[in-house]
Amino acid sequence: MFFSVAVEMPAHENEAYGLIVPALCSDDFGCVSAADNQDEIASMVQEAILSIVDLMVERGKDITRLKDAGSFTYAASPEYAHCNQWLMVDVDLSALEGKQQRINITLPDALLQRIDFRVKKPASGYRDRSHFLAVAARHELQSAATDTPCGKTSQG
Repeated sequence: MFFSVAVEMPAHENEAYGLIVPALCSDDFGCVSAADNQDEIASMVQEAILSIVDLMVERGKDITRLKDAGSFTYAASPEYAHCNQWLMVDVDLSALEGKQQRINITLPDALLQRIDFRVKKPASGYRDRSHFLAVAARHELQSAATDTPCGKTSQG
């Protein structure tokens, strides 16, 4: 999942970069971190995200419903006016969603070939077929306008 990250630039030489993940900040949780230099920003924020999401799972929060409003939305908020830069960080949360289960599915040859072709592209970001199908399923479930198949509204 992609997360918007607010970066507060250090004002002085001996200060760290402040990092905030607004999508994971609420009344119950807060996701902040710091990095001593720019090279550490991605790893420090990924560690913070995984830690807070792990805590959310432990406390029974449904992390499949997490949404990031986007850096433009957060940057427009007075709450983040002190943040100088914004970046996006991709963090794989699938390991925190629960135990993996093997299933048997049937797909047409042509569709399976298209999936395999997409997965094999170096910049695809997919680890394998299962990862591709899981991402596609999450996308469909999150973007569906209603509970009807394919996001179509029912006539009634």
